Amino acid sequence: MLYTTKINWSFAASILAAVCWIIGDMFVAGFDVDPGDYPLFSETYADKVDVGIAILMLKGSTARLMFGALIASMTATLFLPGVWLAYQYFNDKSKWYAWATYFVLIVSVMLMPLGHADFYYTGEIFKAIYYTDPVAHPYLLETAAGFTKVLYIAWGTAIAVLMLGWLLFSLLVFMRKTKLPRWAAFVSPVFITIYQLPLRFLPSSSLKGWLLAAGFNIAYLLFFVLLLLLFKKPTAPAKFADS
Repeated sequence: MLYTTKINWSFAASILAAVCWIIGDMFVAGFDVDPGDYPLFSETYADKVDVGIAILMLKGSTARLMFGALIASMTATLFLPGVWLAYQYFNDKSKWYAWATYFVLIVSVMLMPLGHADFYYTGEIFKAIYYTDPVAHPYLLETAAGFTKVLYIAWGTAIAVLMLGWLLFSLLVFMRKTKLPRWAAFVSPVFITIYQLPLRFLPSSSLKGWLLAAGFNIAYLLFFVLLLLLFKKPTAPAKFADS
C-alpha cells in the first residue's frame, strides 16, 4: 500500500472513531441532571454513593445506555491509525521520545473501551436501586460501590494515560521535534479539551449534557480535522514511499 494511501485512510479512521465516540458519550453519559430531582441519592444515600455518578444515567433507557457503550467501545481500535498518524509527524521517528509517546498513546487506546463501557453497568445498577424496593438496597448499594470503583480505576487510568500521551506530543511539537509548527502544540486534544471548559457555565440543557460528556472526543475530532486541513501531510522517506 502506498504511504500516501495509509495516511489518507488513517485520517478517515481517526475522524470516524471520534464521531463514533462522540455519539457513544452522548448516549451513555450525555445527561444534565439536577441532584434535587433525586433525593434518594442526593439525600438518603448521599453518604454511601458518589451522587454525581449515581444520578447521571437514571434518565437513560437500557437500550440507550447499551448503544452508547457499544458504539464507542467497538470502534476504539479505529483510533490506532490516528496514533500512528501523529507518530509520522516526528522529525526523527527513531528517537526514544518519539517511540515513548507513540507507545503511551497506543496504551491509552487499549484502555479506553473498558473505562467507557463501565458507564453502562454503573448506570444500570443505580437504576436498579432507584426502581426497586428499599429492602433490596443494602445489597445493591454494595454492588454499586464495586461497579463505581471499577469505573474510577478503568476510566481514570484511561484518561490519565491519554492526557499524558498527548501532553508529551504537545511538548515535543513545541520543542520542534516534529514537522508541525510550534503553535500546533496548543491544538492537541488535551488543549482543545481545556478550551471547552467554559461550556460548564452554559444554562442547564440537554445540549450542555451532550457537550460535556463528549468533550474529549470532540477535541479528538477537531484535532484530526485541523491536522488534515491546516498542515501538510507527512511524507515518507524515499525508500518507503511506495511500500
